[in-house]
Amino acid sequence: MADPHSTTAKIADLLLLVTRILATGCTFQKGPLGLQQLLSEISRLNDVLSQINELIHYNASSVVQLQSSKERISEAITLDTLETASNLLKSVHSSITLCNQIPGQRKKKVGQAIVWPFQEREVRKNLDGFRRLINTFELALRIESR
Repeated sequence: MADPHSTTAKIADLLLLVTRILATGCTFQKGPLGLQQLLSEISRLNDVLSQINELIHYNASSVVQLQSSKERISEAITLDTLETASNLLKSVHSSITLCNQIPGQRKKKVGQAIVWPFQEREVRKNLDGFRRLINTFELALRIESR
C-alpha cells in the first residue's frame, strides 16, 4: 500500500498539471482534432480527480474519517498509476507548449495555424492512456464513495 499522504499529494499535483494543460490548450482558438480530443479527455480526468480530491478532503467529518478515506484511496490507486498519469500529462503539456503559430503566416480566419507535434498514432496512444487512467480513477472513486 502506498503512503496515503503521498497519494493525496500526488493527486493534488496532477490537478495542478491538468489545470495548466487546460489553460494552455484553451489559448488555441481552433487546433487540430488530436489536440481537441486530448483536451477533452484531460478535462474528463480533471473531473474525476477533482471528485476524488473533494471526497477525500471535504466529505470527512473527522480526522479519523479523513485518514481512513486517504488509506482507501491509496489502496485503490497505486503510485505507479499516479506516476503514469504524471508522465502522460507532462508529455502532452510539453507538446502543447511547443505548438507555435507557423512562422511567416498570419492568423487564418478559422483560427490559429499551429504546428502540432503528434502523429495520429501517438494521439490514439495518448487517448487510450488517458481513458485507462480515467477508468482506474473512476473505480477508486466508486470504491471510496461506498
